[in-house]
Amino acid sequence: MAITAYAAGARNSLIKIDVDADNVLARQFTALERTQLPFAVMQAVNATAFEIRQTWKRTAQRVFDRPTPLTVNAVLYRKATKQQLFATVFIRDEATKGTPPAKYLQPEVEGGQRRLKGMERLLQGAGLMPQNRYAVPGKGAPLDAYGNVKAGTVRKILSQSRAGLEAGYTSNETDAGRQRRLRRQQKRGGGGSYFVLQKQRGRLMPGIYERYVTGFGSGLKSIFVFVTTPTYTARYDIYGLAERQWNTLMPFYFNRELAKAVETATIRGQG
Repeated sequence: MAITAYAAGARNSLIKIDVDADNVLARQFTALERTQLPFAVMQAVNATAFEIRQTWKRTAQRVFDRPTPLTVNAVLYRKATKQQLFATVFIRDEATKGTPPAKYLQPEVEGGQRRLKGMERLLQGAGLMPQNRYAVPGKGAPLDAYGNVKAGTVRKILSQSRAGLEAGYTSNETDAGRQRRLRRQQKRGGGGSYFVLQKQRGRLMPGIYERYVTGFGSGLKSIFVFVTTPTYTARYDIYGLAERQWNTLMPFYFNRELAKAVETATIRGQG
């Protein structure tokens, strides 16, 4: 048996479970057992691969804080066949929207720097965020159930960035004019206006802020803060999990499936 780990940055992040039937459990087989080996190995490998998949899913729910459904359900597997006696367990490398799980989970699996998110690439492309920075939620950011800045807020920020997000704290507007504009925006359900600071200004860290008005005046909310490259420690040990599950489950499943196959063959008179 061999477990081959492919890097998460490759096209698919996967575990390939490959079996040498002649060396399974390092034992000798009867002539009847040998005729049933391909089927028994296929069944055992598939059962083990399924359990590895379930273990990865349960571990994601425990390791990550409020993981999204995309993260939890990112684990897939392809079954073994009698012609190809290996199963493949892998992290999904595609997504309808946003970054595929295989890419954003890579630092969690292997450690190191995380990849840029789509919003960060757009902001950098527009010259609004420095190339060596990442955007993390600020104290005033509206968060969804998974701890991410709400998608509606991100869309508004990107919409304003395409229309010309302010590149600083000052503008040509007077305070009174700004408050009138903000009130009009809020009445239309558009929230406040956003501006970006590329350098620290007083106590304001580099990032994206929202101006808003209340009955008592105007204020600022920190939506995103620009930070230096976040480095992650590997904590989602999918390869270690796969190896431990294999060592525990494969012998059990193999012996069970081989015994069932031999019994069935004997009943059919093939022995």
